[in-house]
Amino acid sequence: MMRPGLLANVLGVLFVLGCEAPDIAPVAGLGDPYLPPFNDPQINLLSPELQPWLGFHPAIIIDDGKRPMQVQVPVRNLTNRQYLIDYRILFYDADEMELAPAMGWTMAALRPKQIVRLKAKALSTEAARYRLEVKWAR
Repeated sequence: MMRPGLLANVLGVLFVLGCEAPDIAPVAGLGDPYLPPFNDPQINLLSPELQPWLGFHPAIIIDDGKRPMQVQVPVRNLTNRQYLIDYRILFYDADEMELAPAMGWTMAALRPKQIVRLKAKALSTEAARYRLEVKWAR
C-alpha cells in the first residue's frame, strides 16, 4: 500500500511535467511561397470563383507625366449569364507606396459575352503603377 504523502508527491510531479508554460514568443511572418511577379498581380480577383468566367484584355494606360494616370482594363464576360461585379483600381508611386485616397468600389454589370471597360483616374501625377481588384458586387 502506498503512503498518502508519496501519492501526493507523485501526483504533484506528474502535474508539473504535464503543464507547460504558455509560449508567449512573437510569431514571425513567413516569406511568400509565390515568387514575384506572381505574388503581386496587377489584376487581383478577390472572388476566385470569377476566374474562369472573366477574360481580361491588356490595359489601356494614359500616362504622359503632365496629367494624372488613367487606366482602362477591358474585361469580357465569357459566359451566357449576366454578372454584377465591384471593382476598384489602386494607384502606387514609383517607390511602390499606395497613393491615398484609395478609390472606392464601383459596380459594373457584365452582360453575356460582352466587353466592359473598368476604368479609373489617379488623383495625382505621382501614380506610376496600378492594381485592379475585382469581386462579386454586394
